[in-house]
Amino acid sequence: MLRPRRFKAPIEHSDSAKDVDSQAGLRLAHRAIVNGPKPSRSSPIPWNIVVPTHRREHAMEGLLMGCAVAEALSLARNGIHPRTGLKLFGRNPLHFQFQPGVGVTSHRTHALLMTVQAMLKSKTDPKIFAPIIKRKIAWYQRAFPFRHTFLHLKRMLEQFRSSEHDESLTVGLADDPLARSLVLSIMLQGVADSASMWFQLSSAISHPDSRALHACTLVGFAAQLAQMTDQQSFEPREIVGRLISVTDQPELKEMLVDVDTSLSQNKSLASFARQQGWGDGLPSDVFASAIIGIYAWMRHPKRFRNCVERTILLGGHCSGGAVIAGSLSGISLGKKGIPTDWLRKTTFYPHSNRWREQLIERVKDWPHGVDDIHKTQGLPSSIFGQLARNMSFSTFRLIHGLIRIPMQLTQFSVKKQTRKSAR
Repeated sequence: MLRPRRFKAPIEHSDSAKDVDSQAGLRLAHRAIVNGPKPSRSSPIPWNIVVPTHRREHAMEGLLMGCAVAEALSLARNGIHPRTGLKLFGRNPLHFQFQPGVGVTSHRTHALLMTVQAMLKSKTDPKIFAPIIKRKIAWYQRAFPFRHTFLHLKRMLEQFRSSEHDESLTVGLADDPLARSLVLSIMLQGVADSASMWFQLSSAISHPDSRALHACTLVGFAAQLAQMTDQQSFEPREIVGRLISVTDQPELKEMLVDVDTSLSQNKSLASFARQQGWGDGLPSDVFASAIIGIYAWMRHPKRFRNCVERTILLGGHCSGGAVIAGSLSGISLGKKGIPTDWLRKTTFYPHSNRWREQLIERVKDWPHGVDDIHKTQGLPSSIFGQLARNMSFSTFRLIHGLIRIPMQLTQFSVKKQTRKSAR
């Protein structure tokens, strides 16, 4: 197994950056010095640039709702061939079909909420953040005892059958570092000189390989640009160009170049997916989820519905890509850019709307300052409510598994795919 790449370049503290932070009152004298890995290229926007409170609230609310809506819409079609999905659930406009009439969320949305809670408790110290988020993910997994056991047995069987090791690791339960990196990017803007240590600690919890770290950093940079870029002056190809300039991983850089080329040719999302070798459904791979999510956002920068629907209709493991697309679009457009019929039916149960509003209220000015940062705590969670929600979710998961069996036996199956090297 590959170890996360460790960058030894020290973190620099320029006089101008200190002046900016001191004027904004956000330099935390008590903050621990981050000595972790630092990418060889800096982020598109310096992390010490302060985000206005209203913009932080706009981005965080859009992130949570965009992620929740996209995941809830994609659950019914996740893991099946696109043509099978069309025969079972029809075409767009999409509606909530996993639990009819209600937009229930799964592990990626809960990973966002857990990350926010862990960040609030971390006091801006990444070494405190890592064990907190790890404990929260462990609890979430144990709350699905049958699912958790099944995944472990499945992984053991796959390792027994194949001598090759999958470096991308299949995403399961709350083990989604891409979703966590979105929260990190929004909350760290205006706090630290570098987010590299946070990204590495967050990804290594569930995906201790270099691919996940590179994908998390890319998605974090995309979220940073979505938060800081004015919608009126939004230029998709300019955004992609900035992502290319700060990406060192060769495969990711090549895929971003394909994104730029496809945007210049005005290619549809389905055409771009076929070009990458994902015509029979998106693979369960962190690079694929990151790239297809970014392309969907760039292709439909002002239309949340098109951005999410067309990602989901690609089939395969579409939830990962849909969550990235919906989250980035939500950060950019805000809650107002998401269709109201989807918002009205989406639930965070056992967390109420009031609970979510209080969480955003604590995040929008985080960290408040040296004096009161220690008073900012996460919100209480309902353990029994979570268990009841998990039982209901597992029941509908079983129902959908039974529904899919006849179609999958007679039609198509989605397998792990590799990106085509030749066009």
